[in-house]
Amino acid sequence: MSKKIFGLTILLIVYLLATLIGVVTFLGLKELNLNDFLAVLIADVLATIFVWLMGVIFKTASMYDPYWSLQTLVIYLALLFYHNNWNLGTLLLLAVIIVYSVRLTTNFVLGFDSLSYIDWRYKMLHEKSGKLYPIVNLLGICMFPTLVVYGCSLPTIVYANIGEFTYWDIIGLTVVLFGVLLEFVSDIQMKRFIKYRSSRSEVISIGLWKYSRHPNYLGEILIWFGVAAVLIVGHFSYWYFIFGAIINLLMFLFISIPMEEKHMKEYKENYDEYLNKTSPLLILPNRKTKKINVILFKFFNIF
Repeated sequence: MSKKIFGLTILLIVYLLATLIGVVTFLGLKELNLNDFLAVLIADVLATIFVWLMGVIFKTASMYDPYWSLQTLVIYLALLFYHNNWNLGTLLLLAVIIVYSVRLTTNFVLGFDSLSYIDWRYKMLHEKSGKLYPIVNLLGICMFPTLVVYGCSLPTIVYANIGEFTYWDIIGLTVVLFGVLLEFVSDIQMKRFIKYRSSRSEVISIGLWKYSRHPNYLGEILIWFGVAAVLIVGHFSYWYFIFGAIINLLMFLFISIPMEEKHMKEYKENYDEYLNKTSPLLILPNRKTKKINVILFKFFNIF
């Protein structure tokens, strides 16, 4: 058995057990009359701790990597069964969430080689935290993303209970699908660039990446605003459930983007030029100079 097949088998078993833990916890808490939000949160946290613990046992922080793409699908699908609310609206939202989850999870599986794989961000955190790394792993690598996605998933928790199709839902569903398409295209372009680049220090300048430094992140951001819109546009009294998508946006702006760009600046030639002429996030025409890009990069590096 290859290392990849062995690793994927372990991941599958771990995630099935994590799902079981989450579902049993949720059902038990509902017997105590807890509302959906708190019951899902506690179940989600316990499932995350289990995945983290398995990562500690197998000595890899990458055990958590698929959680991001599967979390919302498992939560929403479980709630649909619990509330037995199957209608055109809930099924359409389920369909776009499946498209999102399958695409992202497939992308992970294709790039996965073994349980020994560790993302460069995890290595950096390990080096900086030393003996505190297991705690940093639990809170920073695992729990923080879980809570962000939980916040983004709140609209689906409401929709699974009260959702019923309206034509307004099409707005949010379209935004989600557009975000998925943006991620899909940008990922393909990045893989093609990596395959044919002359060296690791070369800066990407093809396709969407010519006009945005992070088109894949833009797609992820749009997906969660689209999920929020499915609920809010037709039920505006739930407008405050957009806060999860906003927190996700801030996470990319103040954590993911500056961390990644600081890392790439260390080994990529002419990266300053790329920063100056290419939009940080939105897909915009290039210019010879973009003062706002320089200001944003300097501001991000403060954190």
